[in-house]
Amino acid sequence: MGIDTMKPSMKVGVVALVGVCVILYQYHLSLGVRFDQLADQLSSFDSAAVSYGIANIPDAEDAGDADNDHNKITVEKIRAAVQSVQIEHGLSPQIGNVLVQELTSILSKTGAPTQVRNTEESTKHPSRISETTTVNLASTRELPSQRSNSLLKPLYIITPTYRRPEQIPELTRMSHTLLLIENVHWLVIEDAKTPTKEVTKFLTRTGLKFEHLTAPMPVKYKQKKGAKPRGVSNRNRGLKWIRANATDGVFYFADDDNTYDLDLFDEIRETKKVSMFPVGLCTKFGLSSPVVKDGKFIGFYDGWVAGRKFPVDMAGFAVNVKFLLQRPNATMPYRAGFEEDGFLRSLAPFEPHEIELLADNCTRILAWHTQTKKNEPSAPLDMKLYRSTNLVDLKQQIV
Repeated sequence: MGIDTMKPSMKVGVVALVGVCVILYQYHLSLGVRFDQLADQLSSFDSAAVSYGIANIPDAEDAGDADNDHNKITVEKIRAAVQSVQIEHGLSPQIGNVLVQELTSILSKTGAPTQVRNTEESTKHPSRISETTTVNLASTRELPSQRSNSLLKPLYIITPTYRRPEQIPELTRMSHTLLLIENVHWLVIEDAKTPTKEVTKFLTRTGLKFEHLTAPMPVKYKQKKGAKPRGVSNRNRGLKWIRANATDGVFYFADDDNTYDLDLFDEIRETKKVSMFPVGLCTKFGLSSPVVKDGKFIGFYDGWVAGRKFPVDMAGFAVNVKFLLQRPNATMPYRAGFEEDGFLRSLAPFEPHEIELLADNCTRILAWHTQTKKNEPSAPLDMKLYRSTNLVDLKQQIV
């Protein structure tokens, strides 16, 4: 049963509703809004289905069925309507499929049962087909990061963070990168005694698989004068979590103020022991990288060597989980400037010549040490003037 067999008024109604949904979707797509947010917005069209006269479109096959209390709209009708809009508006097939399922769900909510006829499935297993099926959009809006492809080893991204004006913006930028990566688990670890509510709310909204942990810097280091070993407690907490919960895959220390090429995550996923690669905008040399000649590792290039065996940047290496688990004493030292070197040394037995060179033999920069300008804390809100305004909610999001 296609759209051409429907009455003209009914056909117009279905196409109109689909058209409205398409316009809404394209608008939200331009703003980078997720499918789940779109679904919430589409629910507002429940009444639109009735106003367009769609809620009770009779199916020709059921028109003479006196025992059928409700008329049904077949998925074939909805799909045909979507296809007509696709042709007119240039909508992609993927989005079209999502709209078919959304309309099915919406019309079901309005009290108009939607008959699903899966020809392929009914041919294979006729006894398994129910008369009506509720379509769940969640199964189709899966993000790359949510896919658990058995062929891809999991990536564990350890990101230390702390409360500051730039925290949420930088985590936002980071999340947008990770949303494009398959089978990723984000460990966001705050230098705090308790999780920040705004960070928890943010992480939940991303749709990413995540752990929100805390690991405050020990007081004796926090009170120490001079350079402090920032991020060490966070990263060690991440290592502890991996030891307790992971058995395979690769982990990577990814600070929230860096910028990452998507190719980096594809490459580090294949790490067998420890892989390394260049980091741009780093140190006075503007670069931190293994030195490669004739395809072989011959040393390190870094603006601050200081006698380190592994003079590399924190963003310049990744480690295999199994390799870590075989070294139960591996940890990051509370020594400012020597965190990377101390951790890599703790992976012994492991020597520089065993490094796996990535990024086309370290000829490409896939990680950049971009840093956001530091902002001063925002001025307190005058509650006498603004107590009942939107500024109260906004100020909770600004440090």
